[in-house]
Amino acid sequence: MRRLLLVASLALASARAPWARRTTTTTASPAAPPSGAAFVASLKAGELRAAARIAAPAYAAWWTHLLEDAPEHVFIETVLICFLAYLFLCGRRAAKAPKLSRREVDELVDDWEPEPLVPALSGAASEIVGRWKVVESADDRGFVTLRGKRRSSTGLASLFSGSEAAPTKLLNCASFDFLGMSGAREVRDAAAAALTKYGCGSCGPRGFYGSIDVHEQLEVEVAAFLGVERAIAFSDSASCCTSTVAAFAKRGDLLVVDDGVCEPLRTGCVLSRATVLPYKHNDAGDLERVLAAVAADDAAKGRAPGTQRRFVVCEAVSRDVGDVAPLDELLRLKDAYGYRLILDESLSVGVLGSTGRGIKELFDVADPKAVEITTVDMSPAFGSLGGLCVGTEEVIDHQRLSGAGYCFSAAAPPFYSAAGLAALALVAKDPPFARLRENAWRLKTKLVLVFAAAKAHPKLTLVSDDANDVPFALLKLSRPREPGADLRALEDLVDALIDRGFCCCVSKYDESVYGRATKNTALPAMRPKPLALKVAVTAKHEPATVDALVAAIVDAAGP
Repeated sequence: MRRLLLVASLALASARAPWARRTTTTTASPAAPPSGAAFVASLKAGELRAAARIAAPAYAAWWTHLLEDAPEHVFIETVLICFLAYLFLCGRRAAKAPKLSRREVDELVDDWEPEPLVPALSGAASEIVGRWKVVESADDRGFVTLRGKRRSSTGLASLFSGSEAAPTKLLNCASFDFLGMSGAREVRDAAAAALTKYGCGSCGPRGFYGSIDVHEQLEVEVAAFLGVERAIAFSDSASCCTSTVAAFAKRGDLLVVDDGVCEPLRTGCVLSRATVLPYKHNDAGDLERVLAAVAADDAAKGRAPGTQRRFVVCEAVSRDVGDVAPLDELLRLKDAYGYRLILDESLSVGVLGSTGRGIKELFDVADPKAVEITTVDMSPAFGSLGGLCVGTEEVIDHQRLSGAGYCFSAAAPPFYSAAGLAALALVAKDPPFARLRENAWRLKTKLVLVFAAAKAHPKLTLVSDDANDVPFALLKLSRPREPGADLRALEDLVDALIDRGFCCCVSKYDESVYGRATKNTALPAMRPKPLALKVAVTAKHEPATVDALVAAIVDAAGP
């Protein structure tokens, strides 16, 4: 490039030099310089030497002619050519990093401090973690064996230090294993046999090569048990909820969400990137207000409702409150306003209804298509792990191609599904639903007599006073203070119940205690989760045991 510019400049300077003009006045005109056409003709004829010989004067003649006709064009092109030459020849080059000496490398390594993998615990949280107990074993009669540590100090650092305390056998009143299937010998034997036959993992997602015959058999059996067309199994109940919501709702769609839904459903709403409008927990009147407001906005903007996919999202049994959704009102409103219903029946299947078919059986909903999309957790009813989504053939087939939890997450270990199948067989052989309903009624009625909001107990109050068949209850502090103090008070109550032979737990630790943010900017304001004592009964418990549990809670809470 430099040589070309130099030749052109010299040629141009020679053509316009003063001595050249003086020569023309005293001598005869020289021959005209070769033109560009002559240069091109030489190239076409294959006369490369002749073309090379006339290249410089031909270019100089062209340049001179262009300079006379359009000098501004020449100036702009010259500046651009010079700029490109500068970039190409003199552009910035990355400086070579200086090579560090061995001593400097050692100093940098010594000064480096890794950040913690998890946020540091606050003082209150560290104290609570130090009081945690470990479940060592569980039997088929509803008892668990706990083992803890005897420590002179508390905190995370001392969690695995100190001498072993004697194991304590307690009645399990903390688990959502409502039918007691996880401890059944038949379920455990089926899981062990599947582990021997298939190994531990499925070695891939369901959408690729992770499907095993027991996965598909479980889908068929659960669909038949719930009276729906199809079912699809996921490896985890939380991913089932998040994947299902995100598979059907996308950006630009609308989700009208109960503000008390559980964390997996909230996460699914965030992942969907849809517009989220909350309504008050289990309040059909407030739901109608939200739906009417959306309809009024449609009319004002001239927007057809069919241009947007719209869903109502709620739980059949609230995990954080313990009450039952008004399904009859939900169905009426979603049909009247043209919505579909995404219903989480994780805590209602195996619990509600005379045969444990869930909330639809409780409300005598005969049409299996009345609820478009239903999610189910395996743990409460079938004593295993994993989640299922049930519905019509179209709903299930859509998720086999669009469900992230199905296409990309590893499939459930085969022994999960084998355990679920064994639990289904046990349920069919000896239905435990009547015993569970009796225990749930006994627990709720006796707790309401003491801890209902109207009773104004000085220490504990029921989160929900509803008289229903839900086999667990949540008791919050009557006079809450700051989260750390409330958490310690509830853990003290848990320890008091352990001393009385009952294993209970706190339903949820307030995340602010752990120094983590609780506000999700992708969701509007939602109902805060209560910090409460959770007590649960199962079909394995005897009526006298439930009475003793309530008496222990009353005694531990004090007057």
